[in-house]
Amino acid sequence: MNLANISTTIFKKLNSRLPGKRLKNKTIKPTEIFYEFYEELRLQLDNPNYGIISFVFSKDRAMQLHAFLESYFENVANYSTMIVLYKASDKAHLDSYEELMKLFEDKSVIFIEEKNFRDQLIEAIEKSKEGKIFFYVDDMIFTHKFDYDMLKGVNPYKTIVSLSRGRDLTKSTVLSKTINLPEFTNLDNGLLQFSWNNIKEHSDWSYPLGVSGYMFATKEILSIMKVISFKAPNSLENGMQQFKSIFIQRMGLCTENAVSICVHANLTQTEGYNPVFGEFSIEELLDKWNEGYQIEYFKFYSKPVNAAQIQEYTFCQREG
Repeated sequence: MNLANISTTIFKKLNSRLPGKRLKNKTIKPTEIFYEFYEELRLQLDNPNYGIISFVFSKDRAMQLHAFLESYFENVANYSTMIVLYKASDKAHLDSYEELMKLFEDKSVIFIEEKNFRDQLIEAIEKSKEGKIFFYVDDMIFTHKFDYDMLKGVNPYKTIVSLSRGRDLTKSTVLSKTINLPEFTNLDNGLLQFSWNNIKEHSDWSYPLGVSGYMFATKEILSIMKVISFKAPNSLENGMQQFKSIFIQRMGLCTENAVSICVHANLTQTEGYNPVFGEFSIEELLDKWNEGYQIEYFKFYSKPVNAAQIQEYTFCQREG
């Protein structure tokens, strides 16, 4: 049974109810629609499409996006097309992105200037034909080698891959504390399997829904996006938590060392709060970019995640 037929069956059972509408004096929330028939949908869906599409979100950080993209193409074998959804708050930042685009003209990158984050993200995902989708943010750097082909046999309806997790992740910068590791099982494909439900306290290891190096089933995450409200990456991630009770029951997959890590050097998102390390403001990094510098992203290579995510940037002259 294909997705269209399954959806038709589900909506017939729902009597064509729409999220947020009232039926027989009862308000129906979007999550209730999913919880009621979600297992039927999940069990009938198979995942023969092994293709992967990748998205990275960026705002006013061309220099950091450059480091991310360079490290991605250098360290990821059999990589996918990378779709960049970027936002520039003024002409100076827009010019920096346009210069960045020229540097990656010969790479498999698609740049989309953000006008309406939610609408454009949904539209771009709808156009993709790949069965699996990765999300990244622009302050990430690939610090270790990885092969996307390792994920061909992974079923994202049963397992959530996070490349920002690894056995070396024992400190949480977001929570500012040491965290316990879950129990790991070594798989034949070189990945580590764990349960997102193993650690009972709030932790990086009990957080199965995110946009920093997570892989999902494309159709599944698209369905979720259509029933939650969001306007930027942070509110997207927050909205996804409505479905945490479903996803936390799945197994997790990671690598021995975290492959793609967030470097908490500055802040551009205006929703919520995350710790910030380092001494460079967004404008200072823009000035350095305009002077022809780039981040020495390669100095993060092979570093354990606990050290890399608080390491300060150093710079060198940019080629090209």
